[in-house]
Amino acid sequence: MFCLQPGLDVRLMRFILIVSWCCSLAIAAQPLRAVELTGRGGWRNWLREATVEPEDMAQFGVQVPHAQEAAPGPIVIVIHGFNSAPDRCQALLKVACEEGALCGAFAYPNDYHVAWAAERLSKDLKQLARRVPERRVALVTHSMGGLVARACIEDPALDPGNVSKLVMVAPPSTGSRCAEYAAGADLWEHWLRRTEGSPWRRVRDSVVDGLGEAGADLAPNSVFLTALNERPRNPHVQYTILLGSGGCVSDEEVQWVRQRMRGALAYTPVSTEGIDELDKSLADLEEIVAGKGDGLVAIKRGRLEGVPDTHVLPFSHIAVADDTDDPVTCRVQRMIAERIAAE
Repeated sequence: MFCLQPGLDVRLMRFILIVSWCCSLAIAAQPLRAVELTGRGGWRNWLREATVEPEDMAQFGVQVPHAQEAAPGPIVIVIHGFNSAPDRCQALLKVACEEGALCGAFAYPNDYHVAWAAERLSKDLKQLARRVPERRVALVTHSMGGLVARACIEDPALDPGNVSKLVMVAPPSTGSRCAEYAAGADLWEHWLRRTEGSPWRRVRDSVVDGLGEAGADLAPNSVFLTALNERPRNPHVQYTILLGSGGCVSDEEVQWVRQRMRGALAYTPVSTEGIDELDKSLADLEEIVAGKGDGLVAIKRGRLEGVPDTHVLPFSHIAVADDTDDPVTCRVQRMIAERIAAE
């Protein structure tokens, strides 16, 4: 085993523990991958069909306060990201709402197929277009929510035709390497962070949310992302991308972790090929590096061809959606409001 060097930053210590834990999960999960390929639709689909009821899915969709539909400007809808919910990113619309914008939200199973969420978003926006055909829609997204929005408006079969603006905060446009280490996300959401609900309720909610399908979609070069990024941008939509550079470790710290990880894994049953693959993955893990990523999304994987209105700011992936007085967060909120209000 390796020892931590004196004076090592606490953040790096946490990073090492997280990576080590994820590696063990990845090794332990190998048998499940074989199971996934057997049977009708795989074990995930079987479990979902056996557990999820129609009323479980009724909680998802676009929610806009009807009483305010006469408000000027576009209807603004925030779309949350992976393992999140609308209330955790509503602060992105703080300035826009204070300035009188009509603000709503779209909720979807946060760990299920992105394509399912895009289809549901399309259905609801089309219904909104029929109800208020004169109103335009501005979508403000956080993280994976940007992929949901793009999968909707960039697919001619799903495009509702009423979206005029798309502001994406920290979108994993071409994926995130952190998605490869997302095995414990549901454990955190429904068992560690959550305090209410019986064990059975938590299990059901976990299945309703999805069983890792979104994580597979988020992986770079996934089937979903490959198909999505082969489509052009919607010419009727104004795009904006805000990316963060507030990663938690330095390049030097990542190099130190790679060296120690190789040394530690040399004494385990992991094959040389497996160690090389892990080292290659860590070498490209710009998501967590300060100046190169926001902690979960790398700047280079957040950029998107055909979107000149792209800006890099020193925020971290989760904190940017918090309701705080942090100057950078306030600047992001202001930039979003300006894009929404612009003609």
